[in-house]
Amino acid sequence: MASPTVRTASYADIDTVVVSLTDTIRLIFAGDVMGHGMQITGAWRDGGDSCYNYHPSFQWVKDYISAADVAVANLEVTLGGPPYAGYPQFSSHQSLSYALQDAGFDVLLTANNHALDRGKKGLERTLDVLDSIGMAHTGTFRDSAEWKANYPLIVEKNNFRLAFLNYTYGTNGIAIEAPNVVNLIDTLRMAADIAKAHELNPDCIIAFFHWGEEYKTKENATQRRLATFLAKRGCNLVVGAHPHVVQPLAKIPAIDGDSIYVAYSLGNFISNQRDRYRDGGITLEVTLTKTDSIVTLQHIDYEPFWVYRYPQNNVSVFRLIQINDYIERPENYPAISENDKNLMMRFYNDTKEIMNN
Repeated sequence: MASPTVRTASYADIDTVVVSLTDTIRLIFAGDVMGHGMQITGAWRDGGDSCYNYHPSFQWVKDYISAADVAVANLEVTLGGPPYAGYPQFSSHQSLSYALQDAGFDVLLTANNHALDRGKKGLERTLDVLDSIGMAHTGTFRDSAEWKANYPLIVEKNNFRLAFLNYTYGTNGIAIEAPNVVNLIDTLRMAADIAKAHELNPDCIIAFFHWGEEYKTKENATQRRLATFLAKRGCNLVVGAHPHVVQPLAKIPAIDGDSIYVAYSLGNFISNQRDRYRDGGITLEVTLTKTDSIVTLQHIDYEPFWVYRYPQNNVSVFRLIQINDYIERPENYPAISENDKNLMMRFYNDTKEIMNN
């Protein structure tokens, strides 16, 4: 909690001192956490060929993620058990969730087009794993009773009460088996969910969408329409994923003449996609303050990350690099080939151009 601010009002010959305490919370949102086949093989090698170990993938960004009061990411795999596989139907070893928690993530979002890659069993096992480690999650549910009791997801931290909503455009054509629930994009449902969120008296309502066109660096009309729909109903921040590339951060009209921010796509947080624009992503950084129950967006920014893939004993392993930290302190990182450095800086410059536009 920040130091109290003091305001003085004078009445006749006495002064009344009013002390207002200002609370602050720093949020970080990350994009798609993928689990391609080469990542699975790399995690086995990082485990010494005896177990899966995803912790090294996040070792250079752990301090950054952990510094947030609440860190959120899109879990775009199931933890559906063996056989472990990448695209097109993902199932990663559950140690991926251990590594994400150890890196500092507090909330994982599960409503995405790969939520049913292992069917009903995979959806439920994913939730079982996250529950077993105490990781907050939202977007998919075992049944409607669980959905009703736990949605929207409420997270309380630093005297803030945050409501999280999460939706996906679909599940790759795989039918949702009863009694499971996957939050699909539906304006009637979303309007009711926002109304319910308001009844829970949050300080901030945050919606995370799985939407848009893959590999397009510009949002489409549907994304803009949906973001405006939520903004006009009192949502305070909209964050997107799924295109696997970074899309712009924009300010859009909200209720009562106000405006809110929407980050249309954060890109890939970690994956094996290596094409231009797809080999990295951004985190969205948001700082809120609260004084006398009045919440203010104090700061919003983004931080670019690049996925470094390199050979280790004839197998590729993966490490996330916070690019600005690399630029400032290259001595903290092992020698990176000139080609990899050029690819990383290409992603960095592409990202700046997308965000500046």
